[in-house]
Amino acid sequence: MRMLNEDELQELYSRAEVSPRKRVHYLFHKSHQDKVQRLLIALVKESYVEPHYHELAHQWEMFTVIKGEISINIFDDTGSIKKTFIVNANDPLPLVEFAPGEIHSVECLSEQALLLEVKEGPFEQKFAKAHPAFSK
Repeated sequence: MRMLNEDELQELYSRAEVSPRKRVHYLFHKSHQDKVQRLLIALVKESYVEPHYHELAHQWEMFTVIKGEISINIFDDTGSIKKTFIVNANDPLPLVEFAPGEIHSVECLSEQALLLEVKEGPFEQKFAKAHPAFSK
């Protein structure tokens, strides 16, 4: 069994503060080859995950907002925003799932946010994210 305590969580936020991306990952899976990838993502204000998508057919991703508030944009192929929504940990169901190929971005709106992400493995770095032509 693995559990994070409050000190370890605060350490994640401290590391996120000094990270250029303003976020850090805590992996629950043992290997990038695991069939199910499970991780916590600790974000701090100003963390912005640029528009991207996952190009392989098995690369759906789902996350639950455990703490804080995030903004999500869904884009079309030209870069126009199709939908924007806010997800807060206090929402009745703070769960989001992206389909393979769905172009999305994520921004941390609160001082801190914590996401639990689950996705199918294995994880391959060269296919981690694809960037649409409009964001290059």
